[in-house]
This record gives sequence, structure tokens and C-alpha cells, in this order.
Amino acid sequence: MEIGVLGAITVDGETVPVGKQLTLLAVLVCRANRPVSGDALAEAAWPSAAPSPSTFRWHLHRLRATVGDRLVRRGDGHMLVVADDELDVLQFTRLIQRATAEPAERALPLLDQALALWRGIPYSGLHDLEDIRVQAATLQEARLGVIEARAKALMLLGRFAECASDMATAVAEQPLRESFVELWLRALAAAGRPAEALRLFGQTRAKLVEELGVEPSGPLRRLHEELLRHDPAPRLLPPDVYAFTARTEELDVLDQLLHGPANVAVISGVGGVGKSGLALHWAHRSSDHFPDGQLYADLGQHTAADVLPRFLAVLGVILIPEDHDARIALYRQVLAERRMLIILDNAPGSVHVEPLLPGAPGCVTVVTGRSRFEKLAADCGALLVQLDVLPPADAALLLSRIARIEPSHAAPLVELCARLPLALRVAGARLVTRPGWTPQTLAARLAEERRLDELRVGELDVRASLEAGYQDLPEVERVLFERLGLVPAPTFTAWMAAALLMVPVSTGGDLLERLAERQLLQPEGLDIAGQERYRFHDLIRLLARERAGSGPVQDAVRDRFLSCLLAIAKDACEREYGGGFRLLDSGAPHWRPRGHVLPDEPMTWMAAERETLLAGIHHAAELGYAAMCWDLALAGVRLFEIHGQLVDWEQTSQLALRVCRDHGDLRGVGAMLASLSAVAGFQHRRGEAIALAKEALPLLGDSSIKALTLANLGSAELRLGHAECAFAHLTQAVSIASRLGDTVSEAALLARLALLDRGDPRPMLDKAAKLAAGARRVSLMVSFCDLLASVRAGRHADAETLSTQLLGRIRRYGDRVLEREALCLRADSLTALRRPAEAAACLRRAHELAVMQNVPLEAQRISAILEAGPAGT
Repeated sequence: MEIGVLGAITVDGETVPVGKQLTLLAVLVCRANRPVSGDALAEAAWPSAAPSPSTFRWHLHRLRATVGDRLVRRGDGHMLVVADDELDVLQFTRLIQRATAEPAERALPLLDQALALWRGIPYSGLHDLEDIRVQAATLQEARLGVIEARAKALMLLGRFAECASDMATAVAEQPLRESFVELWLRALAAAGRPAEALRLFGQTRAKLVEELGVEPSGPLRRLHEELLRHDPAPRLLPPDVYAFTARTEELDVLDQLLHGPANVAVISGVGGVGKSGLALHWAHRSSDHFPDGQLYADLGQHTAADVLPRFLAVLGVILIPEDHDARIALYRQVLAERRMLIILDNAPGSVHVEPLLPGAPGCVTVVTGRSRFEKLAADCGALLVQLDVLPPADAALLLSRIARIEPSHAAPLVELCARLPLALRVAGARLVTRPGWTPQTLAARLAEERRLDELRVGELDVRASLEAGYQDLPEVERVLFERLGLVPAPTFTAWMAAALLMVPVSTGGDLLERLAERQLLQPEGLDIAGQERYRFHDLIRLLARERAGSGPVQDAVRDRFLSCLLAIAKDACEREYGGGFRLLDSGAPHWRPRGHVLPDEPMTWMAAERETLLAGIHHAAELGYAAMCWDLALAGVRLFEIHGQLVDWEQTSQLALRVCRDHGDLRGVGAMLASLSAVAGFQHRRGEAIALAKEALPLLGDSSIKALTLANLGSAELRLGHAECAFAHLTQAVSIASRLGDTVSEAALLARLALLDRGDPRPMLDKAAKLAAGARRVSLMVSFCDLLASVRAGRHADAETLSTQLLGRIRRYGDRVLEREALCLRADSLTALRRPAEAAACLRRAHELAVMQNVPLEAQRISAILEAGPAGT
């Protein structure tokens, strides 16, 4: 059975006719599931005179025919028994109770169901009965409350236009109900119709004054004030950056947001590099493209949970949900039909940004932060703008504009500020606020150890900006960051991190990448050895050194780095020469990391680590580590010789020689004298090469380096015309290499000796080639000697073919010294074969290499040949 009283009273959908039966039913329904005395029923149906018992029973009988056994006796009274789902009032009450406990999106359909039960005025036609009149009025008020609750749910869900339409109908029914008027006006304002809301407030106020003689209540007056203050296009941007300079390419990238398809951009970079400044400058420059306004939040100071209510409030939302997810949904709903710019500054990462991203394509979001925001790039197709320090000219211009000086006067300060925009602004502020200071005054202060202390003025603090990423580091990453500050290398790779922390190489690489993600390191990409390299920003390196401190632990870390560099460098040489060309052992410690470091071609690792090797040699010299210094320098000789880096070779050997002499390391003195003798020979300073070799030999013992020094001595003497001495020295060198079992050295020495033998050089060259098998560079050296023998014998056609093949192999290997010498031999053969133009081309390339390798005597000799012709014609 279904009984309805929310309108005319019905039973199973049929209207009960007016009469005593209807009155009795209304009273029983009004007190459903509660006994009603016979007297109360009789008084309600027969207000003038009580009916006879038979008449009363007859009408009850008629009513029972309608409601059946639901009408039961209870003592002296009667009761109508109904279930919750059989009486619309009970259904209405239960739906309201359920809706109250649910969030807006689930409450709304329950409220709709409750309102759908209404067919008209409750207990229609029976309001002359007091109890029924009271209940009807209560139900009417409850219905108005449901209308109000439904409107609030629509507001929370961002369905402002729908809410405004519904409340217009509700206000027409209840024009003086201020809560309805307030919701109507709020919905209009949130729907972008604030002017209409203000007009309707005026009409409501006039009606209240005219009909009730009262002013609007406090809530409605406060809403009126909010409407007057409300800017339909909120503009929350901080001021544009003063003296914004350069960044033209980056601004062009951001301009792509104005024309789609991307609607998110991320600006990342180290602290102080100008991320916020770029975002704000672009935002102000592009403000005309966003007629609905701009929002701004500093996520370095506030979370998304803090920001959402503020954004919703300025967007005109008054009823803000408590639930975080509901706020996100409402925020996106509000922005769905607007074109706005949202700047999310100093965001820690993608997850902190996602709640504030609009869901609709009409809005544009620019995010700044130290993170690389890979998730935003993957999920949103975000444009990536990676900021670096300013170019020198732009940096000087920025500083000059802030300090109000000429750019040329600002130039000396630019590198001391590492071209970091924040540091440049601090420097400019210090100059402009200290009239007695000149750029030279500040430069002198910045050149001191306490540079970061000088780069602070007022609230602008470079150290604090850089430290922001450091302070949040997990322990192991913090330790690595600090220890990298102890390393003299200009760039860092996984094996270095492994040495600093004593972890596997793979772990070291992961940790470096995490520091790069936090913008504490700058990725440099893969080097020629396939290693990912990272670099400190200059001022961040200062911070790392500060945080590293000093003491026994730091000394041990630095020493382990040098020991690791030495171990891997010597392993590279060992692998390259197949165990030959054995280096002296200084006794300096070796520390090898766990994991793979050297590539298949180990000398590419040496080439990739050239700057590290040079820095390590100089650092060992500064510390007075003589053995480490000369051992590293000797390992570097292999690289310097192949690539023709003769300046590096000579300078590092001279440095190590001084350190060895200062510390009485005679073994190191001998090794460095031998090294300097070799480089002097390469530079054709033959007298110096002979003197250095003779000084070195007594200190070298019976070693491969002694054999090579004897060979270098012989080569120098041969150039001076002392063939017999040269032959004797080379013969002795071959004997030493053979006795030591150094077949690779023996191969190289045999090939050179073959050129001095008065007989056929072929047998000795063939033996040298067999001994050199597997050692690529020594095989090239043997082939070069074969080419030289052919040229000397006048077999120029053979020599031309050999030189073509040999130069191809040399260039693939990367030996610039052998390339220069082979080019000169090829030019000789081409000249003899009457191919002067080709010969001249070879000589010009050989001259370039001689200049690059700092071999001036050879460069002069080649120039003279070119000028003399006919090869030069």
C-alpha cells in the first residue's frame, strides 16, 4: 500500500474523497504508527457535536475498507500501521537524513528523489485541523530546506548556471526568503553574472523595505559587499620583474602556449637562475590573451590543499567543499568555460602541481621549480624550458641595468657571479646601495673565499636560494653532494660517486641522477666513453665545498678518489697495450670500484677523463703526494702521446718532476725525466731529449720504461747523425724488453731497430708485427715503420698504397701524432709519383696537426716544403 500526503491525500494513487473518511485518515496518517484515541478522532471529524457510537463505527468501517488491516485497535484508540516505504512523508524524511551524511555528488540525487515526492500542498484541504496544519507547515519548511540543500550541492559541484535557474524559480515562490535570495545571487556571480546579481539584490532590498519595513539581514549585506568587491577576472600576479633581460628563445617557447596544442609549460633550473622571473615576465607580457584573469601560487610556501580554497574564493565560489577531491573537481568545473593563466611557482614536483591543473583546454598553466617534471611532460605534453645561466653579454647587461653602470664596467663581475641572475641582481643591488663602491671593489670582495657571504643583500640571498634543494636531500644524497665538493674534477661520472661513497658504480650513477633531478647538478650528456657526465654550477660547487667541511674523513674521501682515478687509468693502459709498455709502480694506493667502468676501447675512457686526469695530477701535487702525482702523470702519457696533447704531457711531467724532487722520490724523478725526454723528442728538441734521457736512465732500473727511454735516446742520436750509438741503444732496449717478457714493447722497439739494420728490414718487421698482434696502437707503429722503410727504399707506389691503408686505420684509432708523420711520408711518395696537388694537401693537413700539437720545428719544416714546391704549387 502507498499512502501520500505531500499534496492531496491518496491511497495507492487514488485520491480519497472529501468527507469524514478523509478527515479520519488524515488524523491517523499525521500520527502514523502511533495510537489515536477515539475521542480525538471523533473531535477532528465532528467538531460541532460528537457522533453516535454507531455512526463513528460505521465511518471507521468505511475507512478500513480503504486501508485494510493497516487500521488496528490499540486499547481505547486506533492506529494506522505503515512501513517507511509506504508513506511519502516517511520516505521524504529518510531521504533527507541520508543526503545529510553524503558528499554533494551523492547527496544531489537523494535530494532530487525527496523533492519528486511532492505533488502539492501537504494534506491539501485539511488545514483547519490544528495538528495537521502544524505538520503541513513543518513539511513545507522541510521542503524549502531541501531546495536550499540542493542548491548548495549544485554550487559545490560547480553547476552554477543550473543553480541560478532553479533558485530563480524558488525565489519567485518565496521572494522574501533571504537564504534563497542569497543562494540565487551567489550562483549568478559564480556563473559570471555579477552585475545581474547586484541588480537583483537591489530589487530584493526594496521589496523587504516596502513589505516588511526591514533592511536585508547580515549575510545578505555581506554578500552584497563581496559582490561589489569581486573582480570577475581575478588578477593575482605579483609585479613584473624589474630590468628583465634576454631569454628571447625561452619566451618564444612559452609563446607556443598561446596557440596550442600544449597548455602546460614547465620552467626548471638551478635556484636563482630566474625561473620565477621568466614566468612572471611572460605572464605580464601575455595577459591580454587571458580575459578571464590570472591566478598565482607559490608552492614553495603552500601546498595545493592550501591553495585550492583561495583559488576557489577568488573565482567567486562561496560554498567551498571540505573534501579535497571535491575541491579539485569544483575548481576544474569553474575553469571549464574560462580562459585563464595559472602560474604555479617553486613547485617541488609534478605530484604537487597536479591538483591545480585545469581540466579544460582553454586555460594555460606555467610551472616553475627545480624538478624536471618528467610526469607532466609524459601526462600533459608539457613544454619544457630548461634555464641555464645567462650568456656573458646578457649577464653584463642585466648587472649594468640594475647597478646603473656601463656594461663594460659590469663585465669583471659577471663570472664572479657565475652569470646567475640572482647573484647578478644581488651584486647590482650592493653597488647601487653603496655609493662609495666601484665594480672593482665588489670584484675584490667576491674573489675571496667567502663569496657566498658577499652575495647577499636584504632578502636576496644566493646561498639560501641554492640551499633550498640541498636541505631536503635524503642522507646518502646529501653526503654525495658534499663529497663532490671535495673532488677537483670539473665534471662527475658514476665511478667517481662510487669512489666517494664506496658503493657500486650503478648506484653512484643513480645518485648523481637524483642530484640532477633536484637541479644540484647539471647533466652534460654522454661522453665519448658512454658515461653520463654531470657538472656543478660554479656557485653550487662553492656551497658543496662549504658543506663538506674538513677533517680526517674528508681527507680519506679525497685520497680514495685519487686512488680510484689512478687504478682505472692504469687498467686502461694495461688493457690498451695488452700488458705491454708496462708502467713503473709508484706504490701509490689503488682503489677499484665495484662494477663496469672501462668501455671496449679503454683509451676512449682516458680521453673522456682528460680534464679529470689533469685535475687529479695538479691536486696530488698541491697535497704533496709525490708518488700519486708522478704515477698519474705517467698514466696520462699514453693519452697525451696518442692525441698529440704535447703541452699537457710536458706540463704535467714537469709538475710531477718538481714534486718528486721536493720529496726526494728518485724513482719518480727518473720516470718524469724519461717522460720529458720522450716529449722533447716528439717536439724535435733532440739535444734536450738526449740530456734528459741520460739523466733518467740511472734511476729507472731494469724496466720497460728504461727500454723505451733507450729507444728515444737512440732516435734523438740518429737524428743528430750518430747512427752507431743509436743502433747500440735500440739493440739494448730490445734486449731489456725481451728479457722482461714485454712483447708489446719489444715489437715497437724491433720495428724501429729494423730501420737501422743495414740488411733487409723485412724479417725484423715481420717479427715485430707478430709480437704486436692484439695491441692496436703498437701494430700501427709497426706498420708506420714498414711505410717508412718503403719510402726510404724508393718503393713509392707501394708506399702510396700502404699510406692509404695506414691513414685509414690511424684515423679510426685517433692517433694524431702518427697521422701527422704518416701524412708527411705519403706526401714524399706522392711527390715522387708526380702528384704534387695531392702531396700539398697532405702537407697542409700535417702542418695543421703540427701547430695543434705544439711542434713548432716540424711546422716550420713543413711550411718550408710547401713554399719551396713543386709540391706546394
